[in-house]
Amino acid sequence: MGLYKTDKSITYSITVVDNGSESPLVKRLLEFYHAGIIDKLFLLPRNMGIACASNIGWEMTPADVYCKIDNDTTPTRKDWILRLFKMWEHGDVLSNLGYANSREQLLKNPGAIDTPYGTMGVCSVNLGGTGIFIPQKVSNVIGYWNEEYGLYGAEDGDYGVRMQCLNFKQYYYLGEQYIRYDLDEADEARYVAHGLCKNTEFAKVMEHGGFYGLFRINNFLFNLCIRSPCVPRKYYVKDVDKNHYVVLGENKEYKYVEKSLYECTRLLKKYCQEGRANIYDETLFYKLKLVLKDCGQDMESFAKKISCGL
Repeated sequence: MGLYKTDKSITYSITVVDNGSESPLVKRLLEFYHAGIIDKLFLLPRNMGIACASNIGWEMTPADVYCKIDNDTTPTRKDWILRLFKMWEHGDVLSNLGYANSREQLLKNPGAIDTPYGTMGVCSVNLGGTGIFIPQKVSNVIGYWNEEYGLYGAEDGDYGVRMQCLNFKQYYYLGEQYIRYDLDEADEARYVAHGLCKNTEFAKVMEHGGFYGLFRINNFLFNLCIRSPCVPRKYYVKDVDKNHYVVLGENKEYKYVEKSLYECTRLLKKYCQEGRANIYDETLFYKLKLVLKDCGQDMESFAKKISCGL
């Protein structure tokens, strides 16, 4: 409800994507929709993960700027979007804006910008996934959240790495002045009761089977400009029925991406197991680039798409 009460002096719409919740919550969301509190509602038949669900809302609600708000996040002031946009005008056009947990984090890096609407800090890593603002001008180049990490992975960290790959600016706002988190220990317990542990899910993408997990592999490939920062979608919307339920399909082309990432992992693992002193080797880079070129996920293919306007 706090989001609905946001100052209407700036045009916005509220899209809710439900990730397979139980019927009482779905019923409540339908009530919100019919009352006009929610502008668009999409119901997934099961939990498809944060990235997939967020991408559906992003895709189905075209706008100049996209903002992701998680279910545990509430605005603390009615004019929060207006003030953030006024502050953001002082930054680069090709940039993102997200929250800092503290003033120390806000001012950690040089280059902070003082404006009449607040201080905008510089982020050198990645912005948190909730309360983040991403312009269409950025997403046209870099794409959507990466759906490769499962239910609760590292999609926000992944997006930050891709922003850094292109030298796009990432800015902080002081979170406590605009948003708050309502998730408590009881809510965390409910995740566990449904067989989900966010920490466990995240750990899988960092390390897997005694070797690098997928996030660390991608981090390596993005940072060294081996893999394209514009990642493909794993799923697409086939249909939305009259009851707001989404029918998803899996992009056939993504199978080639999965195979290529598996081969990249195999090559890196083999290189490490052979006791190579340096994995930053041109021969290895060349092999990895060839693998990714087969599915169009190499930097050369990305550069061609950019030159042709994607």
